[in-house]
Amino acid sequence: MSTVTIHVARRIHAPRGAAWAARAAAALVQAISNWRARRAPASASIAEAAQVRALARSYLNSDPGFAADLFAAADRHESQSAR
Repeated sequence: MSTVTIHVARRIHAPRGAAWAARAAAALVQAISNWRARRAPASASIAEAAQVRALARSYLNSDPGFAADLFAAADRHESQSAR
């Protein structure tokens, strides 16, 4: 004869206020993200993209694939900052 013992776990409840704290933390992260996006001037992004393009031009003869990647990265950076 054999026996089988089955244990049923008790239901664990979330601590009081956990949902509120999670929503507050998410709202804070979103607010900081929005604030940082507004602070960064678009002209700085354009200048950074221009620097990357200048670097890409210096690699055109020695490594055209890397230069193409740099040009694409500059384009993406510029388009992301325009949003």
